[in-house]
Amino acid sequence: MGARFCNEVRDTCHHFFFMPKLLIVNDDPASLFALSSSLSSWAQQAQCDIIEARSGPDALRCVLQHEFAVILLDVNMPGMDGYETAEAIHGRSLSASVPIIFVTAFHADELNRLQGYARGAVDYLFTPVIPQILQAKVSVFVALARQNSELKKQAAELHLRAAEQAATNRLLSIEIEEHQLAVRRNEANDEFLAMLGHELRNPLSAICNAIAVLNFPSVTESSADRAKKILRRQSKHLTRIVDDLLDLSRLRSGKVILNCENMALHHLVEQILETLTDSGRIDGFTLKIDIAPAWISADPTRIEQIVTNLLDNAVKYTPEGGTIFVDIHRNAQHIHLTVRDTGVGISSDLLPHIFEVFVQGDRSLDRAQGGLGIGLSLVKKLVQLHHGKVNVSSEGAGRGSTFTVILPAIETPPSAMG
Repeated sequence: MGARFCNEVRDTCHHFFFMPKLLIVNDDPASLFALSSSLSSWAQQAQCDIIEARSGPDALRCVLQHEFAVILLDVNMPGMDGYETAEAIHGRSLSASVPIIFVTAFHADELNRLQGYARGAVDYLFTPVIPQILQAKVSVFVALARQNSELKKQAAELHLRAAEQAATNRLLSIEIEEHQLAVRRNEANDEFLAMLGHELRNPLSAICNAIAVLNFPSVTESSADRAKKILRRQSKHLTRIVDDLLDLSRLRSGKVILNCENMALHHLVEQILETLTDSGRIDGFTLKIDIAPAWISADPTRIEQIVTNLLDNAVKYTPEGGTIFVDIHRNAQHIHLTVRDTGVGISSDLLPHIFEVFVQGDRSLDRAQGGLGIGLSLVKKLVQLHHGKVNVSSEGAGRGSTFTVILPAIETPPSAMG
């Protein structure tokens, strides 16, 4: 848009050669010829163009087609006289300021002159017209027209420079924004690599320590059992990290294909909560469940990822003694799965970015919660693949958070009734 506008203004400047035009209006052919002849040589030298009209209506048509430096207008014309013609010319906004010199065959008295000036006349000429006086009067208005033309040209050039400068500023602003975005991305990548190293180092250190315990010659059976549990738990944790990274990569490249089937969301959530309870991960929390029957067409594996990530997020950011709520309800067309907690909450500045990759509330590497900050991004992308959406709300830091997944509902299969 900016480049096109600049080109249009530049073209206007390049084609700004100005040829002043004079309009001579007279119904008498002899008088018209005399006036034109008196100005023809001068007009050629002054690079002016002379246009003739034989009546008031002809003059109006010419004014609609051309812009004139000055108009020589006969006062006494049949039908539409010079005064009426002048009034009509100046009644049009584009020609309102065109100077008009009245030409009359007799010496106008003061009242006639007053009438002429009231109709927009700038001067009078009386026949027989003296060529030198005619040329002198006309040349004044031609010079003014050229000055106005030059001023318009300069204004157009200034407008062009301003437009080019504005376009340059816009391009510069875009470049600055792109550079800042690249810097932020590099910082995010660096921070992610640092977090990834931290997250991998913890389970790997625990695994190395457990292996060292198992290799002790005098290791007791209870110590060996504890070391094996650590190995199993930390191996699962490492597998989870790698799986999240791989899933994120597939989702961002559009390589995830859903294997959808009709499934009972409420049964899947109950199974996930049972597994979470058996693992002991929610022993320090109060779990409140309100689950209604809900059927969807979805990929069970991916839905399990969604629910697990939301519950992991609630557990991770809710201090012991807090409460986690899990609700499922259905309206006419959608299933609403809500996971709410009484945890640390989400600040207002972080809330709009909570589903972005690698975004976390606490950026420090030694934070207790851990995690790579990709779980919620996976949730959003997986929900979108199922033609749903996920919302988040929080009243601020320390006031908990609520995540709601909305998915298209299907009718309860006949096999599930009865």
